[in-house]
Amino acid sequence: MNIYQGIISWTVEAVLNGAAKVQTLQVQQSGEGSAITQADSVSEVVDVILEKLGSWWQSAIDMIPNLAVAILVMIATFILASIVGRILQRVVGRVVDSEALVSLFTTIMKTALVCLGFFVSLSLLNLDKTVTSLLAGAGIVVLAIGFAFQDLAANFLSGVIISFEKPFKLNDLVRTKGYLGFVKKINLRNTIIENFTGKRIIIPNKEVFQSPLENYILTGSRRVDVDVGVSYDSDLAQVEQVLRDAADGLSWRMEDKDVSVWCLEFDDSAISWKVGVWMKYPGDTGFYDAKHDAHLAIKKALDEAEITIPLPIRTLNIPDRTIDRLLPHDQQHDKERDKEKSNDFDQNHRSDHPRQEGSDRDSTGDSVDGDEDGES
Repeated sequence: MNIYQGIISWTVEAVLNGAAKVQTLQVQQSGEGSAITQADSVSEVVDVILEKLGSWWQSAIDMIPNLAVAILVMIATFILASIVGRILQRVVGRVVDSEALVSLFTTIMKTALVCLGFFVSLSLLNLDKTVTSLLAGAGIVVLAIGFAFQDLAANFLSGVIISFEKPFKLNDLVRTKGYLGFVKKINLRNTIIENFTGKRIIIPNKEVFQSPLENYILTGSRRVDVDVGVSYDSDLAQVEQVLRDAADGLSWRMEDKDVSVWCLEFDDSAISWKVGVWMKYPGDTGFYDAKHDAHLAIKKALDEAEITIPLPIRTLNIPDRTIDRLLPHDQQHDKERDKEKSNDFDQNHRSDHPRQEGSDRDSTGDSVDGDEDGES
């Protein structure tokens, strides 16, 4: 301790001696009494600096045990964070399907443990005010980031909730926001689905979380509906039996669920029916393949039973002038010419055979068939 104080004292004196000599020369010019006063002032400054440096050095020596403990705490914290990270990665990976979310959650927990160890180390070094300032600054930064990136935070939180609630998983067939497709990836900010044409659609997690969602695979089964209409002269009991037999013969039909056949309504030109057949989904047969088979089987059964599927009947009333405008120019000219000929013929026919209501008289007023008394 004395050796280090001697080194520090010698260094400070060497630095201040030059200034003291200059001040002494100046003082000698102004008077001998002033020189003694300046020398005493320099000696007092050196004593104060030496005392302060000595107290700092003593404090540093006293803090060596705490510093050693703080370093050990930090090392133990890093080791503990690594162990906890591995455990969390295994446990959370069994609950959450998203690898990105598992990695993020593990990283957050490891970072939280390291920060906790850092704050404990600062407390061991009697730096409590520093810890308080750091916590306050971190809170302000988090608030600022939250206000600046509201949409990003909303998508992130929605992704976390979706990953834990599991309304769907990878390769599920879902419909949301008007899009139908298979779930290919669940990220922290968005969900990626692929439709039947091979297009990939990226939907923000906030939109998926707040919108209605249809999952076609979650129940393990799906119903294939076929709408068909028959003519009004059909025997409805026969139609029901034919439709039921056709649906029962489908190879992919689930045996534990009955076929449903409903007569729905009387349309303008047909009586509407709906046939519902349950299938295992996902299964060996795709949904559209099953729908294809059901339509072919029902059409074939109706044809064999000679039950007619009527065409829709529509009656259109179109004015003649509208038809004339739609005709080609040459046909319009021919039609106008025919119309003029017809008018001329009618006029000539009326001029050759004039008639008056009430009696048959010629142009001179005489009776054609006899005299005024009616004699022939």
